[in-house]
Amino acid sequence: MKARIVGMVLVAMLAVLGCTKNTSMSSVTSLASNPLVTSLTSALGLNATQAIGGAGALLGLAQHNLAGADWSKVAAAVPGASSLISQAKSLGGISQFTNLAGLSGAFTKMGLSADQVKSLPPAMTDQVSKAAGPEVGNLFAGAIK
Repeated sequence: MKARIVGMVLVAMLAVLGCTKNTSMSSVTSLASNPLVTSLTSALGLNATQAIGGAGALLGLAQHNLAGADWSKVAAAVPGASSLISQAKSLGGISQFTNLAGLSGAFTKMGLSADQVKSLPPAMTDQVSKAAGPEVGNLFAGAIK
């Protein structure tokens, strides 16, 4: 009986949210198992949506600030980098990536505290370094300052 009620509530929620929101939610759900996202959730105490949005915002900033060849090295180190960036745009209302300070409103909208925002860049740099080596980690770190 409970399962039936939960099912009806979920169907009603999906109907209210519409297809666009459903697509966004399924993208968030699929990205929740991304290795970078799971690392950030456990290391920083973020929920999956915060980790996806925060990681995507920093990746978008790196993409904006790096030359194409350097960005390709970073993107290769992060599975689903383009999907993370797309979700960050949606979750944080980001229209363009310019600098770290310019992302503060998006981080607030994603529910990240000041301490979490402060911890996010070094945690991500560490993950990129582990995945692709210190050279690529340094490229990433320089691009998100």
